[in-house]
Amino acid sequence: MSITSPIPVLRSSDGALLRFDGDALVLRRKTEEVRIPLLAIERIRSERRSLAVELTAPSGTVPAMHRLDDVSEAAADLFAEAVNAVLPERPASAEGSRLVTTRAVTESQEERDKRRRRWWGTAVVLVCAGLAAAVAAHGVWTFAFLIMLVGPVGALLTAIGADMVRLRYRSRHLLRHGVTVEARRVSETRVLGGEFGTFVYTDMHGVERRVNVKSRSATVQVVYHPDKPGIVTEYGSRTSRASDTVAALCFLVFGLIVDATVIGVAIGSFQGMYPGY
Repeated sequence: MSITSPIPVLRSSDGALLRFDGDALVLRRKTEEVRIPLLAIERIRSERRSLAVELTAPSGTVPAMHRLDDVSEAAADLFAEAVNAVLPERPASAEGSRLVTTRAVTESQEERDKRRRRWWGTAVVLVCAGLAAAVAAHGVWTFAFLIMLVGPVGALLTAIGADMVRLRYRSRHLLRHGVTVEARRVSETRVLGGEFGTFVYTDMHGVERRVNVKSRSATVQVVYHPDKPGIVTEYGSRTSRASDTVAALCFLVFGLIVDATVIGVAIGSFQGMYPGY
């Protein structure tokens, strides 16, 4: 049975996060992650909707401090009380800032893909809404409704197809220039009736990385980019690669046909080609 920490995770309105991690506090912002060992902390102060982490410092010097603003007042009070209660004994002359480590936070490929999909989805909805409003303004309410209903579907199919084509191109590049290793299965999940496994592989730098592959095998071969080991693909058979390429092209072509139809209907509505609708 796992035991979770009663110390809350603090989140500010700008997305910064402060959490307790055993023997340290981890302060994560958009561009950096600061790890503050408990040995480096003099005390935690809750200041209404702000929380200050004061570091130890030699006598007569101004202590360094890390702050998190615009957080829940109740959570800040609980966090400060709980962390102060577990602070270890520290030397009186210790300089806590020497123990603090900072690393830059870079956006992963998965995070970039998610951000791109959110922007794409928002843009599609706005374009379809504007197009439907323009068609409705010409009195063609039936087609305005269909544009709002069918337009996003066509755009979704196009986006899926384009993304699949991009992944197939990337896989083809990796198969030619990447590094092939064996990955072992560590867990599994089912999505829409398909069984996906989470596999772990070790890159040339000794770092363990994870990849999701639709496979029931205990191990699979994967290929990763030598300069960007987080970019990886499964080393599938020629048949599976060919079927994936065909599926990608089908999604892309069908989506483009739907998009072209929606645009054609909108143009026809503007030109008065559908009286009575």
